[in-house]
Amino acid sequence: MENSTQGSKDDSLRFFGKIVASISHEIKNVMAIINEKAGLIKDLTLMAEKGVALDPAKIQTLAEGLNIQIKRGDAIIKDMNKFAHSVDKDSYQVDLCELTALMVRLAERFALRLSVTLDLKFPETTLKINTHPFILESLIWDCLFFAMETSAKNQTVNITINKPGDTAELRFGLTGNRFTDPLQSFPGDSTKIFMKKLQANVLIDSETGELVLGLPEDLQL
Repeated sequence: MENSTQGSKDDSLRFFGKIVASISHEIKNVMAIINEKAGLIKDLTLMAEKGVALDPAKIQTLAEGLNIQIKRGDAIIKDMNKFAHSVDKDSYQVDLCELTALMVRLAERFALRLSVTLDLKFPETTLKINTHPFILESLIWDCLFFAMETSAKNQTVNITINKPGDTAELRFGLTGNRFTDPLQSFPGDSTKIFMKKLQANVLIDSETGELVLGLPEDLQL
């Protein structure tokens, strides 16, 4: 049991590190673009000092580009803050739609590397559940990454959120493809530990071919 618990902690730390590394990479990209545009502004300033007329359209374009990157950086940092605070408590009520959307945004860089598109569909009403947010993020990530790796290049992973009865579920579907039952490599040992902690289950819908992650509406710790 100790080995299982330690393995779960190690997997959680690796997951946390992977996400933080990805976020820091995105922030570095934003800073690089801002630095490039700042250099262009400096060049225009030097040219103006030499008597070259400034082009207002160029300045406007640079200003707009800087504003876009500042907003992008702000959004990335807000996501990082939400992710970091998910480890604050063992259990509390979360908006499943917001939490899933966060994980989808954090996975977009990995999806780009795999040439996969992510498409998240929200239910008509807000869906809140009592759960362990960080473990749920880890579990959603495992399902999402498995779906991305299973999907063919230039295909779409469709994510939908439903509330059948007193449970909640996330469905991962592949455009033009299906998950086959039984799954050969999923869920792995670490994913099973996360599932046990969240009283969750993973199965394949035989009719739609979707990977379904089932969650209790109120996790009893």
